[in-house]
Amino acid sequence: MGDVVELSEQNYCYGLGMLTLRIEKLGRREQHSDGVWIHLRGVELGHPSGSRQRRVLARLDAVRVRPLRAPAAHVPVRPGWECAGCGRPWPCPDRRERLLSDYAGNRAALGVYLGLQLVDASSDLRHHPAGDLYARFFGWLRPGG
Repeated sequence: MGDVVELSEQNYCYGLGMLTLRIEKLGRREQHSDGVWIHLRGVELGHPSGSRQRRVLARLDAVRVRPLRAPAAHVPVRPGWECAGCGRPWPCPDRRERLLSDYAGNRAALGVYLGLQLVDASSDLRHHPAGDLYARFFGWLRPGG
């Protein structure tokens, strides 16, 4: 899991054009008249509207893992504020865990950092309700944790 694959349009169902997908789950295989196909679930990378979850049926013999130089950092990609590492809304679960570890001895500093990120995000995500953004950036913190 976590590998990135590239599929041309003729080698997957449910989409158009080249697909770049970070695999989250391998599904069942199916035998069809033109070969074996496999269900894939993951995060589509490089889509014009930002990273998004996808489910596709791909020709197994066409699945090629794209080599990666280094693991992607869990940092926000602006202006959509998706995580560069996993494509989820930032701060993603991996980044939250790291922040809790990094700021374990200084909850106030963590609050200041997240507040600054929230200010930046609110200028990019003006169409999102303020309460939703607040919950996204602060709602995951455990009181007194």
